[in-house]
Amino acid sequence: MGYRRSYSNRYDNNYAIAGAHDTTGRWRSEAWHMDGGANDEGWHQAWCSYCNRNTEHGRGSGCVPCGDRIVSSKAKQVKTVKAVNLNPFKLDRWAVLKLYEVSEGPLYGFLKSLKESNEMRSLTSKQVEVGAKVLGKVIDVDIIDRLWSRITVRNENMAIEVGSIVRLKSAVNPMVVIDDNGRGEILLENLESGTKSWCVNDDRWLVIK
Repeated sequence: MGYRRSYSNRYDNNYAIAGAHDTTGRWRSEAWHMDGGANDEGWHQAWCSYCNRNTEHGRGSGCVPCGDRIVSSKAKQVKTVKAVNLNPFKLDRWAVLKLYEVSEGPLYGFLKSLKESNEMRSLTSKQVEVGAKVLGKVIDVDIIDRLWSRITVRNENMAIEVGSIVRLKSAVNPMVVIDDNGRGEILLENLESGTKSWCVNDDRWLVIK
């Protein structure tokens, strides 16, 4: 059945109503006919090329299952929140304490408490100040200033040479460079265990001294 528009001159204003008469002769809206007479709200079955089947459609709103998928997809999207590092100097200060242990043996008293505090949270300014005085009796002032007190900026681009003390960016064990084969590899000796190994000289390493 074709649709036609019915015109009315109510209040002398012409307006159109899309639709057609049903089999009983009663006038029905276009939405009623689109849904096979099931409702008068515009919901109807139509082919969806994405779903590859007939699905429920809303007049002017498209395929209902496709719309549901879009809403569900947006709801599942998780915003990535960059974690805030509450103790950014943890590994540097831990490495300094390791150097002290290599030279003087196990930590006791105040220095042991500093190590435990540093593992859990950022040290207070007072802890850093007193720790620098104690550690400075054994560790070079340059190392204390750069890695412990952070008075001077740590240069992450310092060249690695024979004699340099380095550590992995993700670890704290200090190692000394004892050889360089000139082919991008360096021989490292772990100051704590004494073990030696050849490693690639790349951006995984930080220079302590």
